[in-house]
Amino acid sequence: MSQKKLEWDAKYSVGVEEIDNQHKVMFATINELVDAISEAPTREKISRIVEELVAYKKFHFATEEKYFKQFNYAGAEEHIQRHREFSAKLDDLSKQFADDPIQLAFNLVDFLEDWLIYHLMNADQKYKECFHEHGLK
Repeated sequence: MSQKKLEWDAKYSVGVEEIDNQHKVMFATINELVDAISEAPTREKISRIVEELVAYKKFHFATEEKYFKQFNYAGAEEHIQRHREFSAKLDDLSKQFADDPIQLAFNLVDFLEDWLIYHLMNADQKYKECFHEHGLK
C-alpha cells in the first residue's frame, strides 16, 4: 500500500523564508515516513523518524513563538494553544509505538498531513501580516 507524498505549494507559504523552510522540513520528514511505510518499515526506522518529528516540532514552534512575543502578535495565545494540542496528540500517538509501530506510522502520517495542511492554510496565515509589518521576510 502506498500513500501519496505531500508536495510543497506556494499557497502554504507565510512569506517568511526561515519559517517556510522549517515547514518544508516538516513536509520532507512526513514524506520520509510515507517512504518508510512503503518500504516495509522497521521499528528502528519509525522510531528515528518519530524522534525527528518530535524534536523538530519543538524547534519550529519555538521559532514561531519567539516572533509572537517579539512582535506582540495579537493571536499568539490561540496559536500557541494549537501548538499545545498538536504536541499532546503527537505524544498520544507516539505512545502507541510500543504496541504497533507500523499502525503508528499510518496513523501518524494521516494526522500529520491533515494537521499540517490545515494549520498552514489557516492559523499560520493569520500571523503573516504581523510578521511582514515587523520586517520579517
